[in-house]
Amino acid sequence: MSRYHQDQFVREAIDLILKRNAKRQANLGTESTDPEREFARVTWNEDLKLISVIDPEFWSVIQEQED
Repeated sequence: MSRYHQDQFVREAIDLILKRNAKRQANLGTESTDPEREFARVTWNEDLKLISVIDPEFWSVIQEQED
């Protein structure tokens, strides 16, 4: 079982990262520039790396899946 489901500190840390990304994504719109979209993408990848350090099992579930 993932540390996310066992450790309240881990859950809070990951939830903070996910909320930060949700806010970033919600602020992107049809008028967002390519650099703004790129910043959101790069920042999310950095956040994913941090999540992978905190809880590799949780990271494996939420990482981008390639078809």
